[in-house]
Amino acid sequence: MRFRIFTNDRGKAGGVAKYSALKDVNASSPETAVRLCPPGFNGYPYEPAVAIHWPASAQSDDEKAWLKRHVG
Repeated sequence: MRFRIFTNDRGKAGGVAKYSALKDVNASSPETAVRLCPPGFNGYPYEPAVAIHWPASAQSDDEKAWLKRHVG
C-alpha cells in the first residue's frame, strides 16, 4: 500500500497542529509507514508524524477529515 507521511513542521494555528507532506512510501500499514519517517521529523519538538493512505481515492473518511483539519 502507498502512504504519504505528514510531519508537523508548520507549528500550530488556533491550537491545531499543522502538517505538510514529507514523502510517499510503500508500507504494509500506517504504523510501518511512520517508522520510515527520517529522524528529527517524528516527535519532539514536533507532533508525531502521521501516515495517510494515498491517493485520495484510498482514504477513509477519518483520514480525509484529518487532512482537512491539519493540512487545510
